[in-house]
Amino acid sequence: GRIITHGLLQLTLMMGELFCDFLNLFMTILLVQIMCTISGRKNLFSFFTGFTLVIALNANIKMSMFWQSGAANYLYSTVWILLFLWVYLRHIQSTEKTSLPLIHLWIPLLGLITGWSNENMGPASFVLSVIVIGYIHIAQKRKIPIWMITGSLFCLLGSALVILAPGNFVRVSCLPKESLIQSLYNRLLSMLCAGTEYLFGSVLFLVLIILWYTIFLKEKLQPFHWMLIIHALLSYGAMCLSPHYPDRATFGTMVVCIILILSILMDIFEKKQCLRKYIYLF
Repeated sequence: GRIITHGLLQLTLMMGELFCDFLNLFMTILLVQIMCTISGRKNLFSFFTGFTLVIALNANIKMSMFWQSGAANYLYSTVWILLFLWVYLRHIQSTEKTSLPLIHLWIPLLGLITGWSNENMGPASFVLSVIVIGYIHIAQKRKIPIWMITGSLFCLLGSALVILAPGNFVRVSCLPKESLIQSLYNRLLSMLCAGTEYLFGSVLFLVLIILWYTIFLKEKLQPFHWMLIIHALLSYGAMCLSPHYPDRATFGTMVVCIILILSILMDIFEKKQCLRKYIYLF
């Protein structure tokens, strides 16, 4: 089902190990830069903070970034998934945002490869695009651009292609047969393991930052903050449909959490300059 990422994987392997090393470094830098752009904190301090958090909070950095198959499936795909999210989220952050050049031409392709990436981030991105469209139409009472609907539909198509691919059914057929109760138990256990172990650092950091921001500083979360929270929950919860939840599959959810952390943390620093020195010590 992951013909996009696996095709890219084969191409990179053909180019040799040194090429892969440089490409992985470039994609990591690009990933962090897009994270800073979405968070609205485009400065060197935010970049290095985001870069550090991607390394520090990663549940399995070896399998998600240093293993070439993991890099293609998670590092690379998260780059274009974030690009897709940014295109939508930028329209709810400011009503004065204009459409990007030639967006009607490239948004279908971006939506398709976003949905056609992996089983949790792709469908979660489609659902979020629908939520953004609904928010713009209902809450902001603005006209919905045609490209938003087109991008969302192509993201749905990509999600269907990755989920309904014959390879997924072959994978399921090779698993040991289980009763419904046993299957539900194992999936609940894997979800709890992902939330309390793989994503523990990301969620704990995010919750502490949000509590500080809302309780001590008396600030309110912005609409795009809530959108990112929804996406993180969707990408995490979507794995309940999978019989296996490997630690590397939390990479995309972790990245979304870090974007939230960057946005809120830098806002805290702007309001409380004295706190910046503690992050340097950390």
